[in-house]
This record gives sequence, structure tokens and C-alpha cells, in this order.
Amino acid sequence: MGGDYLFVLYLHSKPILRGVNTSLWQGNQKITYRKSISGNDSFDVAIIGAGFSGLWSAYHLKQFQPELRIAIFEAEYVGFGASGRNGGWASAEYPTSSQRVIKENGIESYRNLRGAITSAIDEIGQIAKQHNWQIDYAKGGSLLFARNLVQLKRISSAQDDEHKFLGKEQTQEAVNIPSAIGSLFTPHCAALNPFKLARSLAEQLEKLGVEIFEQSRVDEILDKRLVVNGFKVGCQISIRATEAFTPRKWMGNKQIPIYSLMVATKPLTESLMKEIKNSNRVTLQEACHLITYAQFTADNRIALGGRGVRYKLFSRLSERSELDNRMHKALERRVKSWFPQLKDAEFEYRWGGAVALTRRWQAFLNYDQVKGQAQIGGYVGDGVTLSYLVAKTLAMTISNQKIPNLPFVNQRIGNWEVEPIRYLAVNAGFKATVAADYEERLTGRPSLIASMVDPLINR
Repeated sequence: MGGDYLFVLYLHSKPILRGVNTSLWQGNQKITYRKSISGNDSFDVAIIGAGFSGLWSAYHLKQFQPELRIAIFEAEYVGFGASGRNGGWASAEYPTSSQRVIKENGIESYRNLRGAITSAIDEIGQIAKQHNWQIDYAKGGSLLFARNLVQLKRISSAQDDEHKFLGKEQTQEAVNIPSAIGSLFTPHCAALNPFKLARSLAEQLEKLGVEIFEQSRVDEILDKRLVVNGFKVGCQISIRATEAFTPRKWMGNKQIPIYSLMVATKPLTESLMKEIKNSNRVTLQEACHLITYAQFTADNRIALGGRGVRYKLFSRLSERSELDNRMHKALERRVKSWFPQLKDAEFEYRWGGAVALTRRWQAFLNYDQVKGQAQIGGYVGDGVTLSYLVAKTLAMTISNQKIPNLPFVNQRIGNWEVEPIRYLAVNAGFKATVAADYEERLTGRPSLIASMVDPLINR
């Protein structure tokens, strides 16, 4: 591809409420907006959305074709959405189970995926080091730990080349979770500050000549043209990287927004940190059915997140869902149940954010060369690493590089059920997940509820 192409990025969103729902990662950093688009223009590539997907797309395209004139269009500011608000895990997790990836795509595609996604974690760290990005990157691996015999049985059967089983003593030597009776450890995970990563990446792109327009809403995506804040923007290629903020007119019923919420403590004392151990900043996840995830930050806090907020009818986005007091309180109790040493710990931050969930739990990369239109996303909360890999693969595709057989390429993600069936089913699934954990604690046996729900959610 020659110099006739451009990239543009864009993100839909409501105005931010200052001082409310601010993530730990952003902290007290004041946001100064970049310029908005102010007239008609033309680029080689137009990328819509200044989250990780859009930013990494521009970065990799510049590696393959430095001459490209690329623009990114963002409705708010860089790092406003999930890319700046997530749990800060650069993990090797994939939204679809390994068994299903192999069944639907074959063993070669699965092996390619595992090799590429584990390498991507290191590549992110290497790029950050090369450019001296201060993103608090620490590759300490990840522990999936069990607190009862049912969880222990579940994780012990999941050992493979990437996951090593640790007994009670080994687990508590790594991280002092008194109730943990065993764990699975993988070295393929790094903790980082996602907001710092997004901001650092954007600044690097500007050094490479990429133009980033904030407060610039894309209203229409047409063949070789966008409409942004009412202005006409020509482009040979457009990349839609809007994830949960994708308007329905662009995505139909192919994805829905679901919310993850997070809490973070005040910085912990050195004596508490020594008691908890975890000097390598290993990330943590309990082997329960309700998704939880945590990391210890570079400034000695614990930041923990989880799912469970009710899905809104007709896939509405609602900032109120990011401030669910009941859910935030539950997360704080979860922290203290893992670490009774923190019974007196104070929590300083509460926040949330929306991620995109496709009906088949599939990430996707679709590129129509004739129309010059590409779409990427569908990470279901595993996007810190996966967005890097999918964006790199897209850049290779656009640049006529040979790409490996990967399961997300040209993925058909399917449609969600119509409302209100979708509303009832998704929220029933959330409640069933909570009930499944309660059932296992009560009976000491694998959950019958989970065995019935898992096939229905099509993961």
C-alpha cells in the first residue's frame, strides 16, 4: 500500500462527570483535550476510536508503512473508555474456551493463537521499555486460586503446558491468601497501568506523525469517506475500533455492552505488603464462576474488579451502571475475604466501564478490501493483550503481509436474540453465576446450575 491511505479512530460516549467514577489509573491527572476536527480533510487511513484497538492499529501500520497519513477520531479523549479503565492485566486469556477454538478452527489455529498471544505480552513490555513509557509494567504471571475443594478439583484438571498446579504451601508462599488451598500459575501475564499505556501510546503515535482528533464524533461510515462532527473526511481505509461504544446502526445485534466494576484501596503499609508477600506483582483470580480479577499496583494498592451489574434493556449505555454501590461494596468484601490482613484497609477509588460481548464470545477482525472498511473488537474483557494482537494482524493484512491462521480473522460472531428475550436471558445468566457459586459452597459439589447455564451462553 502506498501513500494514498489514511487511518481514523473514533469513540462514542456521554460527557464525563468530573470527579465522579474516576479510575485509579487516571487518578488526579487533569485532561487537556487535543484539537477537534475543524474542517473537511482527507487521509490515507481513518481509525474510529482511540482505545487500544485503534491506537495499536495505527502503531503497527506505521511500522509496516511509515509513509501513511493516519488520523484517529475520538468522541471523548484517549483512554476514556475500557482501555483506560480496565483491570490492567496483559494476560494470555482468550474469551472462547480452548476446546471450542480447537473444535471450530482446528489445532493449527489454536497453536498459532497461543504462541501469538503469549508473545504479545512480551512485545508490549519491550515496546514500553524501548520508548521509556512509565506504565508500571511487571510480568509476574497470574494465579487462579481455589478456596474450597470444588474449586480445587476444577483447576487441578486444567493443568497444561502453560499452567502449573501449586499446592497450598506453594500458593501461600507466592501470595499469602490464608484461605487458598491450591492454585494454577501461569507466567504469561503482566500487570500494568492501562491509562498510562494508552496515553503513552498516543503520544508516541503523534511523534510518528499520526493525527489524533478528540471530541470528534464519527456520525457516518461510508465507502472511502467518514462524516465527523458534520465534516467530510475522505479515506482509502477506515477502521472501526469502537467496542462497547459502537452504535447499533453499525453493529446491529452482534454485540452488547456489559459492565465490569472495580475498587482500589489506599496505598498499603510496607508491613502489610510484606505479610501479603507477592513481591512479583502476580495477578489474582479466584476459581469461582463469577469473574473476579485483581492486581497489586506499583504504589502498593490492591485493585480488584468483577462482573455482575445488570444488563440494560436494548443495550443502553448508562454511567449509573458504573456506580453500582451494591456491587462496589461486594468487591470490597471480596478483597477482605481474600486478605483478612486488610480488615481495616480503606478504599479510595470506585469506578466501572463497559466492555463488548458478542453472542458467540468471539473476538473478530473483518476487512473488506473493496470497500476499504475494517472492524475489530469483541474481546469480552481480555482486551489489553488481545487488542494488540488483533490490531497487529489487521495492520499486517492491510500491508499485504502474510498472516498466520488465527481464530479471530474473518470471524462470524452471530446475532443476539431480540429484546426482551436478550434482556431476560443475559440477566438470568448473571444471577445464575452468583447462584452457582453459592450452590457449590453449600453442597460441596460442582454446580448443577453452572452445568446447565454454560452450554446456553455459548462460550
